[in-house]
Amino acid sequence: MSAADFPKRDITFIVPYAPGGGSDIQARRLQDGLQKALGVNLRIVYKTGGDGAVGFLELHSSKPDGYTIANVVVPNIVVTSRGENVGYKAADFSYIGMTEQAVGALCVPKDSKFKTLKDLVAYAKENPGKLTIAGTGSPGHANFAEIVHALGIKATYVPVSGGVGKAVPMLQGGHVDAAVFASSHAAKHAGTIKALGIAGSDPSPALSDVPTFKSLGYKGFEMATTWGVMAPPGTPADIVKILNDALKKAVSDSKVKDAQIKNGLTPMSQTPEQAKEFVANAAASVDRTEKLLKALEK
Repeated sequence: MSAADFPKRDITFIVPYAPGGGSDIQARRLQDGLQKALGVNLRIVYKTGGDGAVGFLELHSSKPDGYTIANVVVPNIVVTSRGENVGYKAADFSYIGMTEQAVGALCVPKDSKFKTLKDLVAYAKENPGKLTIAGTGSPGHANFAEIVHALGIKATYVPVSGGVGKAVPMLQGGHVDAAVFASSHAAKHAGTIKALGIAGSDPSPALSDVPTFKSLGYKGFEMATTWGVMAPPGTPADIVKILNDALKKAVSDSKVKDAQIKNGLTPMSQTPEQAKEFVANAAASVDRTEKLLKALEK
């Protein structure tokens, strides 16, 4: 397949999560820049379910001609690929590049009785298992295991299907005591939810007043969600390069960068090789977390 005349028609961009979530926002943020760089329309479609697995499988089964691409969320792509009979492996895909990253945050409703992380920990220790913490699917469960281990507490995990777009309303409505997701969502919904702790070595750019777990003495838990773009397995390298060049132009736009930073995201720009290596490193990290999760369940 030659890339000499690529692209010559519209490109489909699969969003594997519900509208309004981080992946949808990322796709919309990149859409204009990608269209300008490629000279064709970018048609966004939603293929939701299975914590992203439905959309990832849809891409995996698509023709590797560059005309179908999708969000990739790390570590979600790694975690979901390890399910039984899921139909794909994280290493299968042709990665175009990662575009943005947000450290994790443990959040509560704005009117929560927990004003600080210390308050939450004290309650959880006095009431083992009563504290409810929501997360999105399998990656959320892994993050939950990391959090309770770092805080030295016992709590109850509440799984949420459909991505953060479903988890945020649950937290806002007080249906759970707390939730863990990317700090960018805490920044976006600062009027209704509050972050108690940041799971990174440095504070979030948009939540500079929120302490890190480490600064509060809770070590061993660092979490980040990273968004990028990928193509089906076997997509020719020259087509991937064209898509990567277009992606780099899109993310270099000052409006895109300003929007990312405003929403607590760290802008990223990668080569396809760097993106592939990034996913491989994430897989190694997931191995460690899965061992922790098994130990927690014993």
